[in-house]
Amino acid sequence: MKTSIILFLAFILSTTPSCSSTETPSKQNEEEDQNLIYKDDFDTFRAYIWNKEVHNPGWVNSELQAYDTDHVNVGKDGDKSVLIITAERKGNRIYSGRVNSKGNKSFKYGTIEASIRLPKSNAGLWPAFWAMGDNDKEWPKCGEIDIMEMGEKSGMASGNSEKQVNTAIHFGESAATHKQEYDLKIFPNSLQDDKYHTYSMKWSENEITISVDGVKLHTYDISPSTEKHQYFSDNFFMIFNLAVGGAFTGITDIDKITALKDGEKVNMYVDWIKITK
Repeated sequence: MKTSIILFLAFILSTTPSCSSTETPSKQNEEEDQNLIYKDDFDTFRAYIWNKEVHNPGWVNSELQAYDTDHVNVGKDGDKSVLIITAERKGNRIYSGRVNSKGNKSFKYGTIEASIRLPKSNAGLWPAFWAMGDNDKEWPKCGEIDIMEMGEKSGMASGNSEKQVNTAIHFGESAATHKQEYDLKIFPNSLQDDKYHTYSMKWSENEITISVDGVKLHTYDISPSTEKHQYFSDNFFMIFNLAVGGAFTGITDIDKITALKDGEKVNMYVDWIKITK
């Protein structure tokens, strides 16, 4: 019996063309592989790519949380292995997580996408997926691209906190001369529905286009004829974070944060991120 099985397998192998897998990949998958620059499925935390940030409350934007290393992990969300960024309130202290790939993994032009499951942001949570220039220039001269932000105060005021996505670009020679362009879109359905949604940016020399689940949110003109071009011509690194309170949310009093009560934890999950040509 064993001999028959071995002979049968040998016959199959001898008549099967050599390839990287036993299944012939689709043309679409082949093209994706050829165009893939980087992908992280978060089956483990790659410390050589991702830097866990540590900051005190109020570090920027009047945010209420402290960022520490304990609130960024890789773990399970059902059957998925994911990056987990946790916001937690302990009395009058809030802790959360922020990671970046500065100095480790950056890119210039192409498409960057991330599959993210967000917590309910109303009122007080500020999840974000964004990028900054990996060029050692001070903000905003370094350039900043906000691919996805949720929890903005106008969304809360209109009752659309689960549907409103904000995007922006920031640039300028100094904080005093900071300029920005921004836009928002109110989607027909909640993006905080316990499901994963894909947030993407397509970036070329001439424009930056932001999309959610394949639906275009906004296109920024950064062509060489504009003053913005110089600020978006370097490599950019990636950032994920879950802020609590701050200027964006319009909430700087911890007692007015209803999205995170004392003793509670909430999570932002990232299933994967990829960069393609």
